[in-house]
Amino acid sequence: MSAGIVGRRAAAALTVALAVAAGASCGSPTRDLLVQPFDAGVDATPPVSDGSAEVDPTIGGPCSEDSQCDDGVPCTFDRCDPAIGRCRNTPDDTQCDDGVFCNGREKCVLRRGCAPGPVVTCQDDNPCTIDRCVEATKSCERVLRDVDGDGDPDDHCATKRDCDDTDPLVGSNRAEVCGNFKDDNCDGQIDEQPCTSPANDVCATALAVGGPGTYIVDTSATKRDYGASCSVSNAAASRDVVLAITVPGVPADGPRDVEVWATASKTTEVSVALQATCGQAASEIACGYASAPEARAVARGITPGDTVYAIVAALADTPLSVKVDVRPASPRPTNESCAAPQPVALETPFTVSLVDPARDLVGGCDDAARTGELTYSFTLTEPRDVRVFASTLAGAGVPVVSLRDPAACAAELRCRKTANPPLFARSLPAGTHVLGVAGSTQIDASVLVKTYPPTPTPANQTCAAPPPAPVGTKLLVDLSSQEDAIDDGCFPGGPAAAYELVLTQPSDVLVIGRFAQNDNGAVSLDGVGCTKADVLACSKGATPQRINRRNLPAGTYRVVIADELGLTAELGVLVRPTVAPTVVVGANGCADALAIPPAGGFFTGDTSTATADFGAGCDAAGTPANGAKDQLLRLDLAATRRVVMDMSGSFHTTILDVRRGPACPGVEVAGGCYVGFGANRSFLDLELTAGTYFLQIDGYVNDAGPWDLDVRVLPP
Repeated sequence: MSAGIVGRRAAAALTVALAVAAGASCGSPTRDLLVQPFDAGVDATPPVSDGSAEVDPTIGGPCSEDSQCDDGVPCTFDRCDPAIGRCRNTPDDTQCDDGVFCNGREKCVLRRGCAPGPVVTCQDDNPCTIDRCVEATKSCERVLRDVDGDGDPDDHCATKRDCDDTDPLVGSNRAEVCGNFKDDNCDGQIDEQPCTSPANDVCATALAVGGPGTYIVDTSATKRDYGASCSVSNAAASRDVVLAITVPGVPADGPRDVEVWATASKTTEVSVALQATCGQAASEIACGYASAPEARAVARGITPGDTVYAIVAALADTPLSVKVDVRPASPRPTNESCAAPQPVALETPFTVSLVDPARDLVGGCDDAARTGELTYSFTLTEPRDVRVFASTLAGAGVPVVSLRDPAACAAELRCRKTANPPLFARSLPAGTHVLGVAGSTQIDASVLVKTYPPTPTPANQTCAAPPPAPVGTKLLVDLSSQEDAIDDGCFPGGPAAAYELVLTQPSDVLVIGRFAQNDNGAVSLDGVGCTKADVLACSKGATPQRINRRNLPAGTYRVVIADELGLTAELGVLVRPTVAPTVVVGANGCADALAIPPAGGFFTGDTSTATADFGAGCDAAGTPANGAKDQLLRLDLAATRRVVMDMSGSFHTTILDVRRGPACPGVEVAGGCYVGFGANRSFLDLELTAGTYFLQIDGYVNDAGPWDLDVRVLPP
């Protein structure tokens, strides 16, 4: 096998290829084990020159059937071309795709196999931008240079912005400070009116607080004076204010807990550090930060008459609301791990306060949790269905709930990272079960464990023997009563359903998942075990989500669909025998638009060397009339057809624009323009009446580059 066939292709084919390797008719055992190539039969003879000036390098020796055309290169599509009686070995770059965008587009090289492509550098040769490739979105990110990290770009790069990009206290987003002889707000003036004198900026000017209440402070004109064990994400650009909280009463009243809850605007992070001696990090009592516009910290067991100093930091000049609560002392929660969960009653709500628990457990929903967890146990006397309802009482975040394995509490069975739908577990056995409750911020939450008569597990709830996948059709999937029970790692916490896909020959497979506009969802293509190791592909986010796998070996697979809100989703699977790729060269305009066969096909090209000929209705406002560089394909339909067009695998932010003729370039059809933001690129699923159509391959805001287009022409 070519050394370039790595990453997801090898992992994807491993499980299935074991089942089909025994029936393979040719090739080395290693190659058959790890990849089911297009090739079959004895090795083809090298290409033969006919003496003409131009020799097609994909043409091989004489043949009468496909089995004679194996060139030994797994990434080529090998067939006998009956028109010329010779083998044709067509490179297919998609067979070399390792699933990583930022390392470049791998290429299939004739007689060599897979080779790496140029790394995506994202370099735009603009000294004012910091450029990087973002794998999560499969795109380039370019941000204006901001050396001091204060959120304001250098004014050499942006007019009337940061006039001193080495000082985070100076910028167009800062207030003018009175009497410091600096142009703090970069307006070209020094100490002009109106200016601001910082209040409560240091320990000497701390806001005196003598009891519970809500206090308004402001970080305008302040700077970062004190360190802490926790802080906002960019500590260097932060600013802080100080509150001196004197616990009311006398020592005889007994110790008190002091809780401080700071809230900023929705776009600003905040942190709270509590200290026994103002400005001394070594005296820190507690520190709260949750990457959010609110933060909490509690100092436990403080003697009345003593003072606790709150250092509140923010990432902007902004008013802050600081709530101070003083209450009788309480011990730190003891139910922070599986060792001592707090028992709770069924059918009875209980309150969880997530101020300062440590993180002891791990699970699939950890990406949403910004706090540690507290643990709770409940007991069943008989098998029951269980739903755990969790809602936010105070704070801006949401609860993150997990159900632990009774035999090994460190292991997670189910999780939820939104309030709705509730965590659902079907037919839990009699005995004691443990919950972990965390939060996306430091919230107070109400939790309720309710039980119901046990229900049988539906066939699509597991991967053991699921119903058949909807091949060539669309299936509505009700996820409202599904569990988060399919642990393939694609969409943790989402109610999921599984379906079986059986392929009798190498096939091109397109999985399409559609979700409500207010929902997020995922589709995954797995081996039969549906474990993390079985995942061939996973696609998640807003509707629609797709997986496009070419030359998937014959065998049995699982298609899984999941969502966030437990609503109804739509699943469709399109399957066809693997087709050779068509490399689009030219196709720069109406005169040489490439004709698409009646059944569709798979096309690949590169707009980098094309010309900008046509605009697109969904391009950004203000772009040139003809938009980005584009290429044109033509589709003639003799009758009404469903036409599915998918650009997954393309290497730029694509625009796919469908226009109706007969005159070229035609008129854009309703709903026929799609910008391919993110990893999935452009996608259209249209019912088109008989006629001539032009498919414009374009780029958003002048973007251009390599592209793939899968076209499937189906009955309406």
